[in-house]
Amino acid sequence: KLLENMPMPWEQIRDVSVIYHITGAITFVNEIPWVVEPLYIAKWGTMWIMMRREKRDRRHFKRMRFPPFDDEEPPLDYADNILDVEPLEAIQMELDEEEDAPVYEWFYDHKPLVKTKFVCGSSYRRWNLNLDIMSTLYRLGNQLVTDLTDHNYYYLFDVKSFFTAKALNLAIPGGPKFEPLIKEQQEIGDEDWNEFNDINKIIIRQPVRTEYRIAFPFLYNNLPL
Repeated sequence: KLLENMPMPWEQIRDVSVIYHITGAITFVNEIPWVVEPLYIAKWGTMWIMMRREKRDRRHFKRMRFPPFDDEEPPLDYADNILDVEPLEAIQMELDEEEDAPVYEWFYDHKPLVKTKFVCGSSYRRWNLNLDIMSTLYRLGNQLVTDLTDHNYYYLFDVKSFFTAKALNLAIPGGPKFEPLIKEQQEIGDEDWNEFNDINKIIIRQPVRTEYRIAFPFLYNNLPL
């Protein structure tokens, strides 16, 4: 929860509601960071531009010494070293008052548009933005939004295929490799005959391609999943 609610680069600080134990032994962040998806993408799109500039100018970043903590160095105390340190200035792109008028007032606010007609109450679960706002957000987040509309471009390279590959302990050529989902799993499909297949069935001698096994998992696999 703490990592989930970490301030974004465009926020200097973020106030969250917490639950803490009466003895002070443990504290939980009691908040879910709901976002309006097009707005969130647009904010990260502006961050992409700002980070490019930052890479050129180097105002916010400093080079780290490695190792950061020496073997004999005592651990840093939070109250002494971190509590009083002023947080760094938020990274925000200057918006144009005319061109970005539909989002200019609230773009970098925490939970913008709450209690307006565009968002359903304070729950932030449903939203409905008008065309002016959506077009402005699309332009601001254009760096991160793909132009591809053909779903076949992502064939066997989408989340569903990755899940299937992980379940079958396979690696899509050029794709991610995963730890086996089931440890010490025997490769049942390599055997010519066992209790799962009958002697009368056709035995395919050539190895089945990985792409086939992922595209048609129920046809080309013999795993009792």
